[in-house]
Amino acid sequence: MRPYDPGPGKRVAAGFVQDTYLSGESVNVTISNLSDVTLYYPDRFCKTVLQKRDGTEWKTVSGPPSGCSVALGFLDPGQTVVHQYRLPQGVAVGTYRLTMPMPLPAPEEQEEDAAAEPELQSPTFKVQTSSPTAATGSHPAMPTPVASR
Repeated sequence: MRPYDPGPGKRVAAGFVQDTYLSGESVNVTISNLSDVTLYYPDRFCKTVLQKRDGTEWKTVSGPPSGCSVALGFLDPGQTVVHQYRLPQGVAVGTYRLTMPMPLPAPEEQEEDAAAEPELQSPTFKVQTSSPTAATGSHPAMPTPVASR
């Protein structure tokens, strides 16, 4: 019996724990292997791209991060991993998504005529501005107590 494999573009699902983030925050995207085959990322998540919706188009805001290790990443059947992506400081308010290469079946499980995989696109999420106090983590100044005699 062959392992369950829904095919190109349907082997993984991406999602978020929350749907609104602040500029500079880390976005945790969960990536789940929906198949019974081991998948691998030839470049881990090093090619993750941040895109912003502009009308009906998606425009790249931030390319892949620099200084990413190039080790292989594997996703076992049914496994879910959390990939952390830090939003750039000062990113504009709007609707965004993350785009990354689709994981491939491990070389020993690939079909002879393996078609090119589409990109894995996350669901959309919103970016809101943060208040000055939230951004700096400071609190309003407290009055200094005056010692009485």
